[in-house]
Amino acid sequence: MLGIARKVLKRTILQAISTWHQRRIRERGGDVDGLSIANWDMAINEQGHLLIQGCDVTSLVDEYASPLYVIDKQRLKKNYTSFLKGFLNHYPHVEIGYSYKTNPLPGVISALHEFGASAEVISHFELWLALRLGVVPEQIIFNGPGKTPQALELAVSQRVKIINIDGPAEIDIISGLAKKYAHMQPVGVRVVTSVGWSSQFGLSIADGAAYQAFQQLCKVSHVDPCGLHIHLGTGIRNIQTYLQAIREGLEFARLLKKNLGIEIRYFDFGGGFGVPTVREFSELDVRLRANGFPVRPMDTSSCPRIEDYARGIAGLMHEYYAADDAPQLIFEPGRAISSSAQSLLLQVLTTKPAAGGFTNVILNGGKNITMPLGYEYHEVFAANRMQEPRSENYNVFGPLCHPGDVLFKQKKLPRLMPGDILAIMDAGAYFVPNQMNFSNPRPAAVMLHQGRHELIRDRETFENVVGLDRLLPVSSR
Repeated sequence: MLGIARKVLKRTILQAISTWHQRRIRERGGDVDGLSIANWDMAINEQGHLLIQGCDVTSLVDEYASPLYVIDKQRLKKNYTSFLKGFLNHYPHVEIGYSYKTNPLPGVISALHEFGASAEVISHFELWLALRLGVVPEQIIFNGPGKTPQALELAVSQRVKIINIDGPAEIDIISGLAKKYAHMQPVGVRVVTSVGWSSQFGLSIADGAAYQAFQQLCKVSHVDPCGLHIHLGTGIRNIQTYLQAIREGLEFARLLKKNLGIEIRYFDFGGGFGVPTVREFSELDVRLRANGFPVRPMDTSSCPRIEDYARGIAGLMHEYYAADDAPQLIFEPGRAISSSAQSLLLQVLTTKPAAGGFTNVILNGGKNITMPLGYEYHEVFAANRMQEPRSENYNVFGPLCHPGDVLFKQKKLPRLMPGDILAIMDAGAYFVPNQMNFSNPRPAAVMLHQGRHELIRDRETFENVVGLDRLLPVSSR
C-alpha cells in the first residue's frame, strides 16, 4: 500500500509541475501545444499544407518519397550571415569554421563554403571530405581527440591552417611530419577550463597539463605554437559559461607569453551556441516523459541572441588586447547555423488506440534517423493539416522493432490518418551523423532555393546497405 501511495503522490506532484509550466507559458503569450512556424520562416498555403521557401512539402514527398531531409538554403545563408555579422559588429578579426560533425551532408557543407565558411574537422574522413570539396588548406581547422597518424600526415602535408592538439602524444608526431614536409606547422592546444566538457577532451589548465604541452612544443622543431582551443559543449544558453572559460583562457595565454614567450594568434572558442527552438531535456523533462507526461513547453525567449554572445565575448577580448594587437577569433558553430535550416519529413503508417485515452502513431522513420529526439525538445507539425486544430493526444513511435523507438510522448496534433506527413523541425544538427541502418535504408535529402528544389543525396537502396558485404546464396554454403 505504501508503494502505491508513493506512486500516486509522485504522479500528483508531476501533474502539478506540468500544469504550472503550461500556465507560465500561456501567461507569456506562448502556445503550450507547439511553436509557431514563423520561427523557421515557413508559411501555409490555401490547402493547409506547410510551405518551405514556397515549396509545398506534400509535393516534395510525392516526388521524392519519405523519409526525406529538406534543407532550406536561404535559411542556411541567413543563419551563417547573422552569426558572422553578430561577431564582426563587435570584433574585427573573426573566422567561422563550420563543424562538419554537426551535419556532414556534402550538399549542406558545400553551400556553407559557398557563403564563406571555413571547415572544422575532427577525423580523417572529414579532413578528406573538406579537401575533396575543394576547401583550401588555409581554411581547415583540424580538431578532435582521436587523430590518427594517417590523418595527421594528410593535414601536415597539405599545410592546414592549424591543428589543435588534444594530447601530448600528438606533438612529436606532428613535429616529425612537419620536418618531413619541410615547413612550420601552426598548432594550438585544446585546453580544459573550470566549466564545460572535460572527460576525454583536451588538457587541463588547472592541473598544469596544458602548460606542460606548451613547454614540450617549445622543445621540438617545425611547429609554431600559436593557438588556444576551448570547446565547452553543445546547446549552451548561458553566456556566463562562455565568459568564464574565455577569461581563464586569456589569463593562461598571458602566462604563456610571460613565461615561455608564446604569442597566441588564434583563439578558437569552439561552438555549442544554443538556438531558441531546441533545448536539451532537463532531469525534470526526463521524469515527466518517463511518467507519461509531456515535457515542459518550449520558451524561445530563454535563449540569448548571437549578438548577445558576441557582445560579451568581444568585451572580454578588449580587456586583454588593444585594437591594433587583436588576435583572430575562430568559432566552430554547427547547430547555430544548420539546425533550423533543415527539417525531416516522415509519414504515418498506422494509428491505434492506447491506454489512457491516447492514440499511438507509427511513422516510417524512427530512432534510426531521429536520435536527438531522445534527449532534446524538437517541434513537429502535421505538414498536410496545418489549418486543423491540435485536438488529439498522440504518442509517436518509429517503425523499429525496439521498445526505445519513441519519438514524442503526449504530443497534441490534428487527427492523423495513414499517409499524413509529419515535419520534424531543427533536423540540421546531429540527425544525419547519428543516423544508422536499423532494418531500414537511410533517407534522401533535397535542397530548396528560391522556390526550386534539387536532390542532393539519393535515397539509400537495399543494395547500398549490403554493398560492402560478400553475399553468398544459401545453396552455395
